[in-house]
Amino acid sequence: MLDSNQLARHCLSAFTHQVPAALAAFYRIDAGLLACDFQLQGMQASMHDAYLEHYRWLDPLQPKLCAAIDQPVIALRDGLAHQDPGSSQEYRRFLHRHQVVDVVEVIAHLGGRPALGVSLLRCQGQQPFQPDELHSLLALHGLMQMAAAGLQAAPPTDRLQTLTARERQIALLLQDGASNKQLARQLDLGLPTVKTHLINLFRKVGVSSRTELVSRLFL
Repeated sequence: MLDSNQLARHCLSAFTHQVPAALAAFYRIDAGLLACDFQLQGMQASMHDAYLEHYRWLDPLQPKLCAAIDQPVIALRDGLAHQDPGSSQEYRRFLHRHQVVDVVEVIAHLGGRPALGVSLLRCQGQQPFQPDELHSLLALHGLMQMAAAGLQAAPPTDRLQTLTARERQIALLLQDGASNKQLARQLDLGLPTVKTHLINLFRKVGVSSRTELVSRLFL
């Protein structure tokens, strides 16, 4: 049986092989319909961090809005059609800054709610996703849905036992996509102290980024 890490790797490999994309991400969707526990393919950490800190709430394909559209495969144009023009324009500027020309989301459901997602992004030099490619993603979605239904997630508490209470707080906030500024505000710490905690936490867990940390502790 696949675990979450294996499912993420298989999904990213299969989806980008069938429908080529310059960048991709696999993520879990929490009970509040917030994307978390990202695994990235080809995407720079700086772009992902900027997204989490400044643009995720402007994303027309964020899980909450995808749930309202209620389709398993959702193209960027469909998300933009349901968003106000001001937010759309600002989010388009973010994509343009990173040379992204199109995005599509594939959403799997567990227990009647969105639970897992895959983002596929095409960049400058590639054409937008075509109708036949979206149809191919529908077929892959069925396989993703079946694999997701068999997941048995390991309890995160077992993996957090080696951390201090403060490190566990930080790890759980990182799981929800908190930025350094959000960590500082919620923990009532200065930014330099937050950065020191993160360096120590990364070293203890044996990772080099927050994405790797979340994957190691929670997937």
